[in-house]
Amino acid sequence: MGVNLRRELPRKLFHLSGLALHPLVLWLEAWQEIFWVIILVSITTVEVLRISGRFSILNRLFGRLMRSGEERRFSGAFYYFWGVGLAFLMFPLEAALVGLWVLAVGDAVAGLLIRGRSVVLFLCGLAILLVFGYPLDPLNILKVLSWTLVERLPRVNDNFTLPLVVALTLSW
Repeated sequence: MGVNLRRELPRKLFHLSGLALHPLVLWLEAWQEIFWVIILVSITTVEVLRISGRFSILNRLFGRLMRSGEERRFSGAFYYFWGVGLAFLMFPLEAALVGLWVLAVGDAVAGLLIRGRSVVLFLCGLAILLVFGYPLDPLNILKVLSWTLVERLPRVNDNFTLPLVVALTLSW
């Protein structure tokens, strides 16, 4: 079974659009915490209303971006914003930014592949570390390997866990 590009490409482009948060959180600086609280309360409220049927227009508008069954449960966007938001609220800015980039770029690119997803995520993680000025020492390579393993965990939403694990490991 291959990846349905027609279905997955819009989802992965949404993943990439999360990079717009990078300049936004830098611009907001001291107001970041308030921004994230507002975003997390808002997305939770909208998702609860959407799932309950009171805001069902969202299921029609964003149906192309949702996986089968997400019209009756929290969407990937919910977990995306919660994972990224908590990373920014709980960890240093740079570590949270790397978490955002690994989720937005690494997970998006890896998700388009039929085979080699883990290798692609691993290589993207290494490249992102280099872009952010981290050395490619054995400890950082192990960190990237741990991110790759977390992304592959069954029954765990990597949109939530990946930015948190990246920020956590980089904060050690």
